[in-house]
Amino acid sequence: MKIAMLLEAGATASSVAATLDMFRIAQRYQPEICYHPHLLSTRGGRVRLGDAVTVETRCLPPDLSDYDAIILPGFFAESAEHIAAQLQTTWRTVIASLKCLPESTLLAASCYGTFVLAETGLLNGLPATTTWWFAHEFQQRYPAIRLDADKTLVDSGRVITAGAMTAHTDLSLHVLRRLSGVALTRSVGGIMLVDGARASQRPFMSIQKDYSEPLIRRSIAWMTHNLMRPVSIDELASAMHVSYRTLNRRFMQITGMTPLAYLQALKIEQAKEWMECTQRDFESITAEVGYEDVSSFRRLFKRSTGLSPAQYRRQFKSGTLVAK
Repeated sequence: MKIAMLLEAGATASSVAATLDMFRIAQRYQPEICYHPHLLSTRGGRVRLGDAVTVETRCLPPDLSDYDAIILPGFFAESAEHIAAQLQTTWRTVIASLKCLPESTLLAASCYGTFVLAETGLLNGLPATTTWWFAHEFQQRYPAIRLDADKTLVDSGRVITAGAMTAHTDLSLHVLRRLSGVALTRSVGGIMLVDGARASQRPFMSIQKDYSEPLIRRSIAWMTHNLMRPVSIDELASAMHVSYRTLNRRFMQITGMTPLAYLQALKIEQAKEWMECTQRDFESITAEVGYEDVSSFRRLFKRSTGLSPAQYRRQFKSGTLVAK
């Protein structure tokens, strides 16, 4: 069995190490099959993943068609623009190679590696996920992909995608499942305490608050200042000296959300913080964020996080251990 991991400088060290550890354990259970992934990079040789981690790689061959599976871990980037620049430079050769693969090759990518895979066009028309904080940018860049950024992992048949950084362990485990079946996967997952059961990224999501657009920045500051009382978007528009239509249009262009959805998300963020760090009951938290209807805010909270308030508190309360 031939498996490759495609790396370039800045690849997330945790993703690379987790995959190597997982496949090494698989080798112990099935020593007759070679599970050791080839580490490949465009230039070969040493690739620096971080300040203290460097790995030896082979030079990317001109033809990858004899590999059974190819895995792309995430990499570090400062912004969506930085990712786009890397796709045109650092990853250009890899993208060209992936485009030529036969349909029998299993492809898997996590975090920003999903952008590399999307750039090939092989995800067009298929469901996929990506890192949640760049989901809006991903969808704008690749409108032909059926993005579901709520999902931790999406298996589209030939292609498997996973979300933010530690979802790469779920991805590697699923690649093993596809290559060698459930029994081996259960054995490896048991050793590493990984079960692949995280279905959603939603409980971990938070909203971006730092924008360069002056109107958006001032609007968020106003929302934050007035978070503890019931407010309307008409009131916000008036405070910003713009029409409701202009405010709504700019919010959608810059944040991918309506002003009302953004305000609700801010209230959810505050509620999550209080549920993690205090003993306040949900009823008092609801009142503190400017909602009078507890049932309505409870439904909004569950829709946003994928968990009921009680479930969220059990999973994320500071200083508690949660049995899953």
